[in-house]
Amino acid sequence: MEAAKTPTPKKEHVLSLGERISVIRQSRYFLMVFPFAMLAIIILIFTVATGGQFFRMSVFSSLFSQAVIIGTCATGVSFIYSNGNLDISIGSVLGLAATLGVMVFTATNNVVLMIAVMILSALALMAFNCTMSVVCHIKTITVAIVVTQIYGAISTLLIGGTGTIDIDYNVAVSLEDGGFRYVSFALYFIFCIVLYHFTRVGRELRFLGGNENCAQQTGISNSRATYISFLVTGLGVGLAAVYSVTNVAAVSVETGSNLGMDVMLATVLGGMSIFGGARSNAYAGILGALTVAALNTGLLMVGVSSAWIQGIRGIIFLILVWMNSERLALLPSRVQF
Repeated sequence: MEAAKTPTPKKEHVLSLGERISVIRQSRYFLMVFPFAMLAIIILIFTVATGGQFFRMSVFSSLFSQAVIIGTCATGVSFIYSNGNLDISIGSVLGLAATLGVMVFTATNNVVLMIAVMILSALALMAFNCTMSVVCHIKTITVAIVVTQIYGAISTLLIGGTGTIDIDYNVAVSLEDGGFRYVSFALYFIFCIVLYHFTRVGRELRFLGGNENCAQQTGISNSRATYISFLVTGLGVGLAAVYSVTNVAAVSVETGSNLGMDVMLATVLGGMSIFGGARSNAYAGILGALTVAALNTGLLMVGVSSAWIQGIRGIIFLILVWMNSERLALLPSRVQF
């Protein structure tokens, strides 16, 4: 009789690097751990690199001031990112809003009017950006690139040759230390969390970001959702303009510069995709802002030049976006993490 054949053992599949990264990204614990792990790693690296100087109270105070500005903008921008749009003009909007507010203050010496002008200016500028996209059917990123140059040029012309407009130092200190920053930021953050996670508006934004075609088939208005996302962002940028001015008691042509990159980096470091989708959230920005502020401060403390800092942040951003983006070949949807 013919001898029974011994079954050939199957070769064990060895996961590739890409597959291993995909498994990690798909873990439900990844989004919870990633932002805190990145913050802890950066703090540890710079604490060692600076011989413990990174833990000084003055450093943490400066870090927190940066984080509040970046985090306020990033919290608002999460509404824009969630439905798949991208706007990098945040810094120029903040700079122009701050310039207009300070000019009104120098003319009237009215603090309340200065704050109101900054917030209303930011709302108007973001509404204009949105209108150019919704009405004229220009992609938001294209609009952002163009208006960044326009708003920056207007700010430079208004500020003039000195490059700086100062405000009363006592007024800046009273706003900085009088509780306005903390109370206004807390109220704005709570407002964004409630609107994004507990109302129909947030659900529609996430649905549009996950699958725009399906969302529109259910009757969701992309135009309405886009206007809401830009106006919420404008409110945050207006508040951040106030924080920026009171932080240094002045506005300059450099106010808001590089903020667009900081906001995008804070978003991905906070665990959210800039491509939007169902797993977007409104709290990633503040977590990422702490990490970005720690990164900026730490690099300066170890003597890295500003040019190198921009390059390092750009590389980190590209790596995180690569880790944070995955698109299925057969389904018209956005998938992240």
